[in-house]
Amino acid sequence: MSTIKDISSNIKQYWRKDVLAGFSVSLVALPLSLGIAIAMNLPPEALLAGIFAAIVGGVFTSIIRSGNVSINGPSPALIGIVVSGMSVLGAWEHMLAAFVCAGVLQAVFGTFKLGGLADFIPSSVVQGMMAAIGVIILAGQIHPGLGVEIGKMNDFSKLMAIPTSIANMNPLIAIIFFNSLFILAIHPQVTNKFIKYVPAPIWLVLLAIPLYMFFQFSTGGQTAILGKIHVLNPTKDLIYFPLPSDLNVSEIFTFPNFSKIGSVSFWMVVISVFLVSTIETLGSAKAIDNIDPLKRKTNLNKDVTAMGLSTVLSGFIGGLPVIAVIARSSVNINHGAMTRLSNFVHGTLILLFVFLLSDYIMLVPKAALMAILVYTGYKLASPKVFKDAGLKGYEQFLILTITLISTLMTDLNRGILIGILFTLVIHLVRSHLTARLFFKYLSKPNFNLAKIDDHYHLKVKGVANFTSIIKLRKLLNGIPKNDQIVFDFSRTRLVDFSMLEFVNSWGKDYQNDQKGKYEVIGLDEHLTTGSHPYTIHALPQSVGKPLSKRQSQLRDYAFKNSWKFEPNIDWSTDYLKSNKFFETRPIEYLKNRIVGSYPKKVSWEIVDITFDEGALMAAEVHNMTMLSIRFNGDVPNFELDKERIFSRLLDLAIKEDISIEEDFNSRFSVKGENKADIKRFFNKYLRSFVNQNDKYHIESNQNIILVFRYFRVMSVSEVGELVHFGEQLTEQFHNCLNNPSDSP
Repeated sequence: MSTIKDISSNIKQYWRKDVLAGFSVSLVALPLSLGIAIAMNLPPEALLAGIFAAIVGGVFTSIIRSGNVSINGPSPALIGIVVSGMSVLGAWEHMLAAFVCAGVLQAVFGTFKLGGLADFIPSSVVQGMMAAIGVIILAGQIHPGLGVEIGKMNDFSKLMAIPTSIANMNPLIAIIFFNSLFILAIHPQVTNKFIKYVPAPIWLVLLAIPLYMFFQFSTGGQTAILGKIHVLNPTKDLIYFPLPSDLNVSEIFTFPNFSKIGSVSFWMVVISVFLVSTIETLGSAKAIDNIDPLKRKTNLNKDVTAMGLSTVLSGFIGGLPVIAVIARSSVNINHGAMTRLSNFVHGTLILLFVFLLSDYIMLVPKAALMAILVYTGYKLASPKVFKDAGLKGYEQFLILTITLISTLMTDLNRGILIGILFTLVIHLVRSHLTARLFFKYLSKPNFNLAKIDDHYHLKVKGVANFTSIIKLRKLLNGIPKNDQIVFDFSRTRLVDFSMLEFVNSWGKDYQNDQKGKYEVIGLDEHLTTGSHPYTIHALPQSVGKPLSKRQSQLRDYAFKNSWKFEPNIDWSTDYLKSNKFFETRPIEYLKNRIVGSYPKKVSWEIVDITFDEGALMAAEVHNMTMLSIRFNGDVPNFELDKERIFSRLLDLAIKEDISIEEDFNSRFSVKGENKADIKRFFNKYLRSFVNQNDKYHIESNQNIILVFRYFRVMSVSEVGELVHFGEQLTEQFHNCLNNPSDSP
C-alpha cells in the first residue's frame, strides 16, 4: 500500500499525464453519467443524479480511497435495481434513503475487513449476475434508442418486445442510434492513433448532435414509414436537466426520505444495491491492479469503505451510488494515468462542464446515450462471455446460465442464491461423495499446513471449493515472507474453479510482493471438462475440435519448414506480460503456436493471441497474430511505431519520444527508459532497415522482441512474411550490437 509520501512524490512526477488522462476520461464519464440516470427513468429533477455520483466519486473519493488509477462514479449495473426499486418504494427520495443505507452497510463491511467474504460467491455466479445485468440494460434501453415508448413491463417482456419496437421505430432516431452503435463497435478496430486516442463515446456525441440537427432541418422534424408519421420532439429526444440559474440548493439537491426504513421491501433494495456495488468495486479493483502501470496493490477493505462513505454523501445530495468502474478506469490508464490525481481531475472537470457547458450538453440526443448503454449491456452478455465459460468447463457454463435465467425470472438477490445452490449441487454430483460427507467437508474444510524441510506443505482433503476460500485465506496469512509453499491437492475429491483461481492469484501476489515461491501439485489424476487450467472436475476430458481450414494450412506450412505447430489453447502467457504492449492489455490465451529458430540459435514463435483492452465492463477483445523472438543479446528496452501527427503532438506534450535523427524521427516514434543506449543501438543501418519496413510495431524487453503488423489475425502468406521479416530483424540486431554506431 502506498504511503502519503509515495503518493505525493508520484503526483509531482506524473501530474502532466494525470491531468491529460483526467480530461480524457471526463469526456467519457459525462455522457455516460447522464445516460445512466436517463435509463433509470428518473424524474426530471433527478437527472443530475449520475453527475453528482461522478463528482463525488472523483473529488471526494480520490482523497480517502486506496486505489491509485481507478475512476469512480455511477455504474450501469444498477439500472435494473433502481428501476425495480423505484416501482417498489414509489418515490425518488425513498430510493436515495436506500442508497444511503447501502453505503453505510458497505462502509461497515470494509471497516471490519470483510472484503474477503466476496470470495464466497463463485466466479461463474458473479459472471452470471453480470450477464443478467447486461441483458436487463440491453432490453430496457434499446426501445428508447429506437424512439419507441413502452409501458411498464418486466425485464423478460421488454426483451420479447424488441421485434415490435424495431417494426415501429422512429427511423430518424433509429439512424442516430445505429450510427452510434456502429462507432462503438468499429472504434476498437481502428488503427489511426488520433481516432484511437479520442474515446468512442466522444466521437459518438460529436456526430450525433449535427445528425439530429440535420434531420430537423432537412425533414422538417418528421418522416413517414409504412404509412405512419414519425416526429422529432426535441423536448423528449434531447437531454434535459433543470439547472437553476440562481443555484438554489433546495432546487438542485434532493434529500433522502427514511420513512420506509422499517419495511422488508426497503431492505431488499438496500441489499441489492450493496451486493452489486461491493462485488463490482472489488472485481474492478482486482482487474485494475493487473493493469496498473506501477504495479501497485489496492487495499480492498479500505477501497470498499471509501466507496461506502462516498455513496452515503452522494445519496444525501441526490446522487447515485459511487462504484469503482472498470470501463472508465481502463480509459484512464490507456490515456496515461499514473496516480489518483486523474480521478480528482475527472470529477472536477465534470463539475465545471455541467455548470459552464450545460446548454451544449442538452443538445445531445438521448438515442446516442442509449447506444452506449446497449453496447455496454451487450458486452456483459455477449456470446464471448458464454464461449469463455464453456472453455472453463461445461459446469461453469451451466452455472452462469442458471444464474442469469434465475436473476431475470426473479431478482438479483434470489438469482445469486439460486446460482450458489446450483453450484453446490454440481459439486456434490462431481465429487462422488454422499450428501452427508460432502456437507461435512464444507462445514469443516480439511487443510493441513506443516513446515517440511525448507518449505511449507499444505495438504487439502475432501472438497476444496469457494466455501473454503475464507478459511484458506486466514491460514495463508501466517506464511512468512521469502519462503516457499506447496499446495497439494492429490487427496482432494474436488477442486473448483474459484479455489484454483484464488490459489494462483494469491501465489502470484506472494511471489511479486513478498518474494516467495509457490507450487501447485497433485492434480495430475484429476479429469477436467475444459482447457482452462483452473477447471478441475472428475469428468472425462473433452474431445478437441477438428482443425479449421486456416489451422490446417498453418500446420502444413510449419511441417514444410520443419517447425513445430500446436493449435490448442494455451493459458500460460506470463512470459509475454513483461512486454510494454501488454502492461495495460490483459492476455486471455494463446493458440495456433508455430515454433522455429533463426541462425545463431535464436528461437522464435508466432501465435494468435487474444487479449483485452480493459476487463469486465470494459473489455474490448482483440485477436491478432504476433511474432516473439528470444534474442540472447543485450538489446535495450524500446518501443517503435510509425509516427503520426497526433502522436507527435502527444509526445511533445508528455516528452516521451526519443530524438535519434531528424528524418527518422519525422517518420517513427521511439520510446524507452535508457535513451542513451537506444540512440547508440539505432545506427544508420538499422534506421535504413526500419525505413524500408515501416508497417511493423517492434518492441524489446531485452529477453523478448515482440513484432506485429495488424490488429487482426494474419493469413498464412502474411505469417510467412512475418517470419521472414523477423529473420532480417535479428540479423540487423546482431549487427547493431557489434557496431553500435553509424560507422561500419
